[in-house]
Amino acid sequence: LPILEQKGLLSVIVPVYKVEAYLHRCIDSIRNQTYKQLQIILVDDGSPDGCGKICDDYTLIDDRIIAIHQENEGLSGARNNGLLFAKGEYIAFVDSDDWLHPEMYERLIALIEKNDLDMARCSVIGSDGTKEEAILPHKKGLGNQLITGSDVFELYFTEFLCKVVWNAVYKRHIVIDILSPERCHSQDNYVSGRYLYRSQRMMITDECLYYYYKNPTSTTHGGHKRFLDICICTEKLRDDLIHQEHMRNSSYIDRLNKKLAREFFHFVRVEDDRYRLQSMEREQKRFIDANLDFFRRLRFDWLLRKKKISLY
Repeated sequence: LPILEQKGLLSVIVPVYKVEAYLHRCIDSIRNQTYKQLQIILVDDGSPDGCGKICDDYTLIDDRIIAIHQENEGLSGARNNGLLFAKGEYIAFVDSDDWLHPEMYERLIALIEKNDLDMARCSVIGSDGTKEEAILPHKKGLGNQLITGSDVFELYFTEFLCKVVWNAVYKRHIVIDILSPERCHSQDNYVSGRYLYRSQRMMITDECLYYYYKNPTSTTHGGHKRFLDICICTEKLRDDLIHQEHMRNSSYIDRLNKKLAREFFHFVRVEDDRYRLQSMEREQKRFIDANLDFFRRLRFDWLLRKKKISLY
């Protein structure tokens, strides 16, 4: 049965995997929010350390928290399963090695309610544990401004703060039936594009309310990065926008095609024997030639010869 939405409730979904050293900091920063109407969904993704017990312990001290335990399905699988339990009018995601400013959700929901937004985003503090760096809107004047219509999706191509999912509060209808691609390390690339395309009204505050931990063992920072995943997610985003959201804007399709070609170029360029491409279809080569700029196209042809990648 579909879950009935609870007015004013914010459902916060936290995938949990091998973050025992950081999990208390993360959960406490959510529990201590000044916005109190919370449902905190901790999804233990088969974590082999003590995370599962930590999640269960928190359910005993805060009745706003539920813990879900599952076999390891990856970040996307944990988020997708967490959404099945979300009752809130609003939805948010938090990565379990990150933490929040105490007023993050109060301020973002106030923005949504005052300006009738589909989503509100905040600026970010990036931290490696010793140094901190503010991540603000890239475009001057973008912060604290109402963004409407097609200008919202434009930010998918230009703004880092719009290419991640965790620095935001979303209205439920923006996220609830969009599934994150499972077992892909670039899932935010897909999901953020879907959310932006659905949204007609958005704001990004220049207040830094989310603390993003640059974990040296994570996929992004020093871990095992799968370079083909962003190609898969970009192609899926293009196709799902066309077939599920009925996108007909030829300019958007063209820009997504160009992005896909660039990402595939970067994939082929990487010197990593784990992902050595041996052959590719001629039709795929024609697509890439049509969507790469001149100099990348020349370099791509050179890479095919250098790496002895055959066409069929």
